[in-house]
Amino acid sequence: MKTSKFFIRAVLCLALVTSFVSCNDNDDPEPVNEEELITDVVLTFTNVANANDTVVLTNNAPDGQDGTFTNDVQGNFTAGATYALTLSIQNSSETPAEDVLNGDIIPEGDEHFFVYAVNGINLTMTRDNDDVDGAGGSKLGVKTTWIAGAASTGSVRIQLIHEPTTTDDSDNFGSATGGSNDLNITFQNVSIQ
Repeated sequence: MKTSKFFIRAVLCLALVTSFVSCNDNDDPEPVNEEELITDVVLTFTNVANANDTVVLTNNAPDGQDGTFTNDVQGNFTAGATYALTLSIQNSSETPAEDVLNGDIIPEGDEHFFVYAVNGINLTMTRDNDDVDGAGGSKLGVKTTWIAGAASTGSVRIQLIHEPTTTDDSDNFGSATGGSNDLNITFQNVSIQ
């Protein structure tokens, strides 16, 4: 009789332990937010006083930004002119091409931050007042205004940081620490004439 009671208690305890383990909420893995494939990046600078005066910087990376790529620079900035930048960031491996900028980056602005840099070329830029809010309370960098100074030639870099630790837009070009690069593209031989 004592053995039967012991056996019944052991079975009940085992059943309780099994039910607690099998009902654990951690059985379902967290969904993974995979990085978007970015194949095409186009920066179009349009002179605010003359819509026919444009500079277009194009990056094509068919296998994504970690693969091979080609960069193209069309047009020259006009000294003393002010330009509005329009960005296009797409995944053209999808049909139709996926708009990564409006479908992923802007809706998740609090997880992204654009950093710009120039070297050798007399360009300055500001993040517009109506720019989208980005990570760390900084402006994201999708609405910017650029001013071409004296004639010069150099490079323009665009970087998109995903989940930066810190961001700073006080110098307008921006800086960030931590995170990972969704984009890091440098266009060479950009000119102001």
